[in-house]
Amino acid sequence: MNPAPGAAARQIYLIQPRFPISYWGLEHFLPLTPYQAVFPPLGLLTLAALTPPDFAVTLCDENIGESIDYQTNAPIICITGYIIQIERVFEIAERFRSLGKTVVIGGPLANLLPDVCALYCDVLFEGEAEYTWSRFLRDYLAGTVERRYQEPEKIHLPDSPPPRLDLLKGHYAHGIVQCTRGCPFSCEFCDIIVMYGRKMRLKPIERVLQEIEAWKARGVPQVFFADDNFIGNRAYAKDLLRALAQWNKRQRPAMSFYTQASIDMVRDEELLGLLRDANFVSVFIGIESPRKSSLAETHKTQNEKLDMVEAIHKIQSYNLFISAGMIVGFDNDDPTIFDEQFNFLQRAGIPITMLSALMAVPKTPLYKRLKAERRLVKRTSSSKEPSQYAGTNGGTNFHPLHMTVEELKRGQQELCRRLYAPKAFAERLLANLYRFRDVRYRPEAVTWTSLRTLFRLAKMYGRQGWAASRFFWSMLGKTFWHSPRNLPQMINLLGMYQHFCKLLSQDVAWNPWAPATPEPKIDSRRVSVSDGLFGVGHDEGAVDGRAKVLSHANCPSGPSPGTAPQALSAASRTP
Repeated sequence: MNPAPGAAARQIYLIQPRFPISYWGLEHFLPLTPYQAVFPPLGLLTLAALTPPDFAVTLCDENIGESIDYQTNAPIICITGYIIQIERVFEIAERFRSLGKTVVIGGPLANLLPDVCALYCDVLFEGEAEYTWSRFLRDYLAGTVERRYQEPEKIHLPDSPPPRLDLLKGHYAHGIVQCTRGCPFSCEFCDIIVMYGRKMRLKPIERVLQEIEAWKARGVPQVFFADDNFIGNRAYAKDLLRALAQWNKRQRPAMSFYTQASIDMVRDEELLGLLRDANFVSVFIGIESPRKSSLAETHKTQNEKLDMVEAIHKIQSYNLFISAGMIVGFDNDDPTIFDEQFNFLQRAGIPITMLSALMAVPKTPLYKRLKAERRLVKRTSSSKEPSQYAGTNGGTNFHPLHMTVEELKRGQQELCRRLYAPKAFAERLLANLYRFRDVRYRPEAVTWTSLRTLFRLAKMYGRQGWAASRFFWSMLGKTFWHSPRNLPQMINLLGMYQHFCKLLSQDVAWNPWAPATPEPKIDSRRVSVSDGLFGVGHDEGAVDGRAKVLSHANCPSGPSPGTAPQALSAASRTP
């Protein structure tokens, strides 16, 4: 591990491994667009910004189709990853080690499974890397590298530099910025407070605007705020939103934003108005369960105290599309939870739902409790088995109390298929749209590129038959009639829907447009809209399929893969 002298020692190769096809990756929609991936690897871009200028840094992101250069002259190979990327991370690491390179692993995977990762690398980073990275580089040049670099404290967030966007080669659908770290809540299953703490740390607003400007210069139409809870410090969030609204007034066209936040945002109407005025189009909320006993069990107090259907409706009235993280498999869940989840989501009108089986993520309070209760499922294969944490395929890594592992898996998969049957999805999506009031959204400019995406998407629906084509044009027509400014968002949502349907049919043959048994009647509180409103008949639902997801545990952040800006140590999670 001793470096060669001179410039050869000052070369670093940063690698973002490819993700498996997943919920948020939109791999089945991206080919219709001009983009190669949804998000850039913000963690590695921040790490590059932390690197002294006398080091040459090269970035490789497999997710935009780049091939890894195993012949690189760089002696330092840095790999980041989430748990769901574990196999690919270790595969790359082992090959570079066989070539005599110094392999460094960091990120959420290294933080949650440090002892496993240590078997595959020369240097392991744990904790936030803003301070330890420079120390590692000094040690490397001096030939005194340590096996592990740990940051026991939470770093001062203003010390984290703006990411080096000049290293990006591909075309990404969205920019990404992190304004805060930490979350004030204490959900039992979540690893955020384990890694980032409960005290909110804030980035100066001027710096945030600087990063937004940089993304604007790259031509991205939307920016995702990757904070684990955007409203964790409400006063800061309001100040930032005011600044964003003023900044956006000067932009032609305006930039759109979206983020993830806790549902208690509903208590602050000024905050909701500021989100609307700043041109936010959607928010991901960790709802988890409609069952109060399950929320109490997992210490989700911010949800337990609210009427969540009313709360969601109010948030939607500020022109926000809602996506939600939902979980089945809590100790208070039994087989009736699947109908309860379906009914709740239809009543609330939440169109995009990421439904996971509960997972016990290492280092979380849930993991410690289940381990003490001897309920964790023993691994029967390699320690790098990714399915151990792939909750959105219905699997779990512990024994539920009131159903078997197989019942949980089957119930989760069937619920996913019910939720993404055309009629059920259309009902939720239009219910969300029809709650918009005082629409001020400033959409992205219409270009030939965006028109090509629309035509390609229309062709994709058309190839699936009359029912699919009617569904597509009906949804666009109703959007144009109610809120024409939201047509770009509706096109994106219909593209996402195609992606979800293909995921659900990946392992089980499923045609959502084929005749199927009508959905059972749900209670009277459900949003009621006539079948003809959607252009989808009673027989166009479906009950088969399977879902996968990108993130590594329960209720991950919305689009989080490779997004967290904490250098080599990041995992966006949802409050």
